[in-house]
Amino acid sequence: MPQIPFSVGDIVTLKSHPLFYAHGIDIFSNQVPPLMLIKDVFFENDKKKVFSTELAEVQIADKIKYTCIYFNNNKSEFVEATLYHSFLRSYRKLLFERQLDEKGKETKSAVTLIDEVETYTQADYKFGKVVQFKTNKLERRKVFHLNDNALRVSYTSPDFILCGYKAEPLTDMFYGDGQPKRKASGNLVKVMWYNFFQQKFSEHYLPQEFFIEKLVDIPKQLAAVTSYGIDVSGNKEILEAALNDLPPSAGTDN
Repeated sequence: MPQIPFSVGDIVTLKSHPLFYAHGIDIFSNQVPPLMLIKDVFFENDKKKVFSTELAEVQIADKIKYTCIYFNNNKSEFVEATLYHSFLRSYRKLLFERQLDEKGKETKSAVTLIDEVETYTQADYKFGKVVQFKTNKLERRKVFHLNDNALRVSYTSPDFILCGYKAEPLTDMFYGDGQPKRKASGNLVKVMWYNFFQQKFSEHYLPQEFFIEKLVDIPKQLAAVTSYGIDVSGNKEILEAALNDLPPSAGTDN
């Protein structure tokens, strides 16, 4: 069966990820592979040796491979890996436990976490804008059943600030016979963040497809606003302030 390639910006992980097989994770966090984003797609031509010359019908490679990117929170850096198509699987089959409410009961959201990802809005470029890495919420929602704080490995990511943009020349994309050779993003954005591990500010160019508009937890934002004793019902300014993660100004002295 022909392999259907992933696209730039798709979320993938290794087929061995435990959430493909059970709700919740019963192994140590340092044994769980990261969720990754596809940066480049490479198509091998017919000259690529896919099967062993020593053992008949033994596959040793793929015709499709990818450059994948993830964020290592322990070192506060982006990491790049080249992986074959047969090693990867889409995030869509991951089994996430439902998030519990304040009373310890399951939330009754009509939209699953997996389906919510499909509604993400790719971030438009604006200098100084705060954006988020596409895998961040999925990584934060992983549930570990083992207490391994001493070994904890995290692939969550901070919020990033857009600080540069460049168009990437898409050259050498096809073989001489017109067959595709690679796919890549034509739009790269530079993001900056505070790198606590190196105690400095870091910057990195990545495909624009990797970043989404900042997600806001609406109930928590509104709870923070109402904790000031301000009635937000019918107050458009405060509601918009809450949704944009801004301090409310209405109802207070200027």
